[in-house]
Amino acid sequence: MASSLPLLLRAGRNPPIANPGDDGFEGVSSDSDREPQESASVVNGIEVVARRTNQPPTREIVSYRDHGSMQAKSAAWDEFSNKMLPPEETELMLKRLEKRADVRQQRTYVEGFATKDVQEAAVTLYIGLTFLPGADKAQVNRTEQANMAGGEPNQKSSNWRVNTAGSLLMQFDVSADLSVVKKDQTAMIASKAKERVSSKESRLSYLPPQRKSVQLHGQEYSGAVTIDSEKVKIVKDLRTGEWDIQCTLIEVDASSLWNLIVNYKHLISRGGPNMSFEETRVLLDTMIEDARRLCVRSPILFRMSTRSRIIQSKNTRYGVDHQHMFQTISTSQGIREIISLGSSYYNSLDPSGSTDDTQKYIRPRFLQMIVLLLSFVNNEDLKEIKGFLEKTYSLRADRAHLELLFLKVIPLLSINSTIFLQSMVPAFEGFPLSEDPSRDDSNDWNVFIQRILQQGYLLPGTVTDLGRERLSWIVKWPDDGFRSSVVFNNLQYAGCRLRTINDIPPIELHPEANLKELTVVMTNGSRYTISPNDLDKITCLQPGLYTIWETGQGGRELDLEIQEFHLNAELEKSIRRMNEIIHEINGRLATPRRHTSVTRRLMKKNVSELSFLNDFKGSGRLTKDLALLNQDTLAMAYKIDGRKIPKKDAIRSMAQDIRELTAFISYLERRMGDIDSKPFSQETANLKRALEGVKSQNGIADEHRRRIGDDADISDEPIAKVIYPGGVDVKGPQVWNDYRAWFTQNDGFLHVEAKVSQVASVNWVSDEIIEVFLRQDPTKYYVVPVGPVDEGSRDDEIQVGDTTLLLGQYLVVAVGDDDCNEPGLGFVMTNYLKVRIAANTYLPSYCKA
Repeated sequence: MASSLPLLLRAGRNPPIANPGDDGFEGVSSDSDREPQESASVVNGIEVVARRTNQPPTREIVSYRDHGSMQAKSAAWDEFSNKMLPPEETELMLKRLEKRADVRQQRTYVEGFATKDVQEAAVTLYIGLTFLPGADKAQVNRTEQANMAGGEPNQKSSNWRVNTAGSLLMQFDVSADLSVVKKDQTAMIASKAKERVSSKESRLSYLPPQRKSVQLHGQEYSGAVTIDSEKVKIVKDLRTGEWDIQCTLIEVDASSLWNLIVNYKHLISRGGPNMSFEETRVLLDTMIEDARRLCVRSPILFRMSTRSRIIQSKNTRYGVDHQHMFQTISTSQGIREIISLGSSYYNSLDPSGSTDDTQKYIRPRFLQMIVLLLSFVNNEDLKEIKGFLEKTYSLRADRAHLELLFLKVIPLLSINSTIFLQSMVPAFEGFPLSEDPSRDDSNDWNVFIQRILQQGYLLPGTVTDLGRERLSWIVKWPDDGFRSSVVFNNLQYAGCRLRTINDIPPIELHPEANLKELTVVMTNGSRYTISPNDLDKITCLQPGLYTIWETGQGGRELDLEIQEFHLNAELEKSIRRMNEIIHEINGRLATPRRHTSVTRRLMKKNVSELSFLNDFKGSGRLTKDLALLNQDTLAMAYKIDGRKIPKKDAIRSMAQDIRELTAFISYLERRMGDIDSKPFSQETANLKRALEGVKSQNGIADEHRRRIGDDADISDEPIAKVIYPGGVDVKGPQVWNDYRAWFTQNDGFLHVEAKVSQVASVNWVSDEIIEVFLRQDPTKYYVVPVGPVDEGSRDDEIQVGDTTLLLGQYLVVAVGDDDCNEPGLGFVMTNYLKVRIAANTYLPSYCKA
């Protein structure tokens, strides 16, 4: 039966392509690198994997372990992280241990750097922050529920607020050669803050003394600012205050976002003609894999409720939440700039008159990455590139149109259908839904689909979604509603000539629910099949034993074991013992047996100044995770409390904990040296022994820290690539049939101007492809259902005699509506079938549905 398919629809290999040459540039390719051409079927997308072939086990020509690439990325990340470190202040650390409400902190910055002392002449900034934690799904779910319940956000510590606010004075970017470029904004921010202060002072009945410039080392600085922890607020809505700096901080997985941005910059910096197809294909596939990891490890980015936060933000930063600060990895402005840099590359992909089918693979993948990056850009930055996007990519770049593009291409989720709808509508409309408790989700959904139709969008559906007596053309709102954007995967736009949205397929980031097995390429270069349920667990290096199978005839069943090693166990023992000492001290302060006890003398000389101590808090549980397959180490990664971090950050966090713990021990020992210990010899001896025990554990922890540096630099990802049974359609010309559609409220009809016909013959040439002839039309149409179809339900999809409408890329099936007042013009829409191959004809007619 397959032989009856036209050549463009047959499964087979991609054209043979030469291996990429060595260009001498190793610093920006992926951790998981090149692979040869793959066996692919396009019956349902770019790659349909044969589950058990008669070929020997597949092994990629080039290993995915690119040592030079990893070293270059690691060095760039190191430089970036070092420039983002907060100032080290041991005295403040010791003060934080004193049990007080929250120690107020003030710090002056000049040209982005903290000064030793607070400068009176510097202007004090008012700073508003919105923080969206997104380290794991459970945390994101709790955040969504908390937002529904209301309440004030956690203010973090004063140290966190000051360090984070101080980092906002700088912008960091990574150039194409992976060097880190720093841009200081302190003077600009200081100038605006002074204008605010001057405006406020001008309304007063007296003139305060004129502010002087800051003097440091004999040099005068007018652009100095002071950050006061009491003037830094974490709020839900930044529109409620007047701020000198306002910022939305979104927590993401560092390595996934970092790799995505670096790989994109590599792609566009090289330019289309300078990279072979194979190099470009591998890099784009790697970016798709980076996007999948970003989705798994940064669920906050793919939540529908996050969309409004990004849209409204004037300064959006993406980064990692550390104990002492939020570390920025990229910003909306930085992402806007790298999108702009991609125009020359995009223009080289499909030049006028080109018949190169390879570009039809690369172009959709590149556009998917553009859409993903665009979803990180706020309204302020979108305004700067709106014209560029429309001219270069033929994308409608108004915010409402872009949000519909994101719904089509990116998998956006919510914990329930109510939150999904309440978040989706404001992202498109710019205003929230009514809070009326009698509001009906189904009705709001119907109105939304009618509203996007006015903008030129039509949402295709299946036999089970369509066919109601009223509004038969609208996909029904299910009993449990929609909680993901998958329903928009086939969204179609016909409003104007800017129709690139129709050429961009959804990004496949999750296996389909009915999938039994999934093919992956591991970092050893070989292919295996795994259970789809294990994909996220293996990606996140969740400890356990996973069964995988070699592909090919006689493929063996293997055990992929992920082991976890607790690296800072001794350090955590030290911290626990130190906290026991702190609890003992606090207990003696609370119920003193004598006023002259060593504990009271130890802590303060003046009894009236006695204060309790907070527990010492370390960075968290630090682990090393190994993915082992047949004694071969596929990947090695470091985590803090389950969050993956680079090796250098693991070393740095341990060093910081050891340093602060050592400083506190020294603080206690110095106090003990000031005391005549004779009256309290036993108590002093016990305390000294306890501290010596902590110091001993600290020494062991420091030795383990040094050993981390000796670990080999290998991939931190066990899976180099996931091969989904679906994706980008790389073969076949684009099909488009012009039409016009609009809805009228007075009669409740969808009105359509399009080619209308009846089905003359139907032939299922495969499980998914249908050959259709229409009456009085010599064209042979090959169409595919937009959803899975059981063999017993084929007649429900399309039958001889059905009325059809050719709308854009779809053949719409309809049946006559007996209730219509105009015989022959009223129809009930029952199904959409996507046209894969057909002649582009247009014979205008008219009907209602």
